[in-house]
Amino acid sequence: MEACQAVEADIEKLLAKYNKYGPKWQFQLHRFISTLERYKREIESQSSEVDKCGLSSTILQMKLAIKDISNEHRRWHSDVSRVGKTIDKNFIANYTEASNKKVFKTDCEKEILNKIICVHLYRDSKWEVAEEFLKEAGITVDEKHKQRYLNLNHIVDSLRRKDPVPAFQWVLHNKAQLDAKKSDLEFKLHQIVFLDILNRGEQYEAVVYARTNFCRFVDKQKEIQSTMGMLLFPPNVAQMRTEVIDLFIKDSCFGDDMLSVCVNVGCSALPALLDIKQVICRDVGGVWNENDELPIKIDTGYSYHSVFACPILRTRSGTSNPPMMLVCGHVISKDALNKLERSSRLKCPYCPKEQLPSEAKTITF
Repeated sequence: MEACQAVEADIEKLLAKYNKYGPKWQFQLHRFISTLERYKREIESQSSEVDKCGLSSTILQMKLAIKDISNEHRRWHSDVSRVGKTIDKNFIANYTEASNKKVFKTDCEKEILNKIICVHLYRDSKWEVAEEFLKEAGITVDEKHKQRYLNLNHIVDSLRRKDPVPAFQWVLHNKAQLDAKKSDLEFKLHQIVFLDILNRGEQYEAVVYARTNFCRFVDKQKEIQSTMGMLLFPPNVAQMRTEVIDLFIKDSCFGDDMLSVCVNVGCSALPALLDIKQVICRDVGGVWNENDELPIKIDTGYSYHSVFACPILRTRSGTSNPPMMLVCGHVISKDALNKLERSSRLKCPYCPKEQLPSEAKTITF
C-alpha cells in the first residue's frame, strides 16, 4: 500500500502541473494558429496590404511562447521519468524467489490447473472463451458439468434481462441446499422484483407483491422494513441487480472459485514473502524448503489450508504421516494415533468415544 501511495503522489504532482499549465498553453497555441491563418488568407488574397509589423510581432511572440513551452516540456519529461523511477523503486519486478518452481511440471498438474481456469470462465459466464480455452489446452470437461454451467449462464442472462423466473425455478429446485447454508438469494430475488415493479411507477402493485411474498421471511424483519422504505427513497437498482447476480453465482456453484481463492491468497502472502526474501535466500537459498513449507505463518484472511496440522502433536501431516479420521469424526495425525494406542484400543482425545486403531480412516484433502 505504501508503494502505491508513493507512486500516486508523484502522479498527482504531475497531473496538478499539467492542469495548471496545459489549458493555458493550448489557448495560446490556438490563438497563434488563428492569427497566422488570418495573415495567410490576407497574403493569398492580395486584396489588402498585410500588416508586416503585426505579423513580425506575432511571430516573435510565438517564438518566445514556444521556447517557454519547450523548456517546461523538458521539466515534464523529468517528472515523468521520476514516476518511472518511483515505480522501479517501490515495486519488485522479479517474483521468482517467492515462487515454488516444483509445481505444475507434470501433465497431471497442468491439466488440473487448466480445468480450474476453465471452471472460472464458466462461472464468470465467459462461455465462448472457456470453449476456446478447452480446445487450445487440449483437455475435456464432462458434458454434464458443462451443461450445468450452461444452465447457470442462462439464468444469469435472464436476470440481466430482468427475467427472474428461471432463477426462482432454480431456487425452488435447490431450496434444501440454500436453506442449509442460510442463503439470502430467494429474498434478494423477491426484493429485485419488488423494485422492478416500483420503477414502473406501480406503487400499489409493488405493495401487494411485498405483502404476498415477504410474509414468509419472518427472520428478515429489518430487511423488509428497509425494502419498504425504498417506496420513498428508491435505491440504485442496477447495482442491486449486480449484487444479486453475484450472490446467485456464488450460491449456485456451491463452492468458492478456486482460481480466485488461489490468486487472492497469493496476493496476500506475497508481501510477507518478499519482505523475508533477502534473508531467506542468503541463509538457506530459497523461500521454499524441500517440504514445500513456508518458513513463517502468513494470515491470508481465508480459512483454507493446503496441509493438515495435527492438533495433538502440532506437526504437519504428509505422505508418511497422513491425517486420520476417528469413528467419532475427530481428525488427528497417524503419529498421534500410534502414540495414543493402548492395549489395542484407542480413546479419542476430544471425546469419550473408544475404537480400534484399524477403524481410523485416512483422509485426503
